[in-house]
Amino acid sequence: MTRNLLVFSIAVLFGASANATPLKVELEDAADHHVSAQGSFAKGLQHSWEYTFGSKRSARNITGITAHGLIAAHRLTGLQEHQRSAIKAAKSLIRAYDQGWKRRRPYTQDIEFLASAGFIIDAARWFNVTRGRYTPAAYVDFVMQGRRRNKKVIGWDIASAIRAAVAVGQLQYAKGLLSELVRRRGEWDKAGKGQNLSRGSMLWAISTLKRRVGLTPDQLRMAQGMRRALLAAQQSNGAWLEARRGKYCTQTTAYAILGLSDWNKAAAAKGRAWLIQAALTDQRFVAGGKIWATTYKRSGHYENNFVTEIQSEAMMALATGK
Repeated sequence: MTRNLLVFSIAVLFGASANATPLKVELEDAADHHVSAQGSFAKGLQHSWEYTFGSKRSARNITGITAHGLIAAHRLTGLQEHQRSAIKAAKSLIRAYDQGWKRRRPYTQDIEFLASAGFIIDAARWFNVTRGRYTPAAYVDFVMQGRRRNKKVIGWDIASAIRAAVAVGQLQYAKGLLSELVRRRGEWDKAGKGQNLSRGSMLWAISTLKRRVGLTPDQLRMAQGMRRALLAAQQSNGAWLEARRGKYCTQTTAYAILGLSDWNKAAAAKGRAWLIQAALTDQRFVAGGKIWATTYKRSGHYENNFVTEIQSEAMMALATGK
């Protein structure tokens, strides 16, 4: 963001920036860019983001997950502009749900974000909509049916519901979701089918639940299996691959970091180092600030695709290194 010239000059003169870690510098630059990119776009809410940079189009289901990275960044940077931007998005979500969205199924990613942003009453109220419509088993079945053509994100989706349930204190519901996923693991966690996005997200959810209530032996075995699979899939440069085409994938890497942060800190740190190295300085959409391409070729060249949700997920992954 724009800084006072005198303060900036003094910091440079005395080498204050030398004390900032590369992780914090990259995270602050990425969060500054995210704040600058916030706005109102077709098909979306106020104070949200384009789905893809440059598209001028948004979607109502991206606001929470795309704002969540700013809350994570604020915990590390301490900069109020990052928090204020996230709060604007949160209030926009609250208005949308209160004006009629409450008749729809709330997105669990929105609930996660709102709880993290401090709107716990609204988050709990909306989670109760889901809890009132679905038992844990019925919710798992609902997601599996809805994602039957894209099974690699089943675990990613239900992991969000587990974290949302924990965030609003619905621990029994969270345990029920995880138990059902253990029972039906063969239907969604298949070897060699590009499941590392879901495995990372699920391992993160399991860690969140484990801090509150502990795990059953079956749940712990599944977590350990996912940990081993993620470690085996990590590339020598610290990244994880995209499911279909074998390119380095920012989103999968971000969730693998989030998942492994409590299970293998060295692997998570190596993944964060790759994110720092892969960050690009934006000169097209919002001049300056750091962004990530969705995928990178093995040669290091990036693909010309920049998704705002993935920027947020990368920031969340970097913020786990605080």
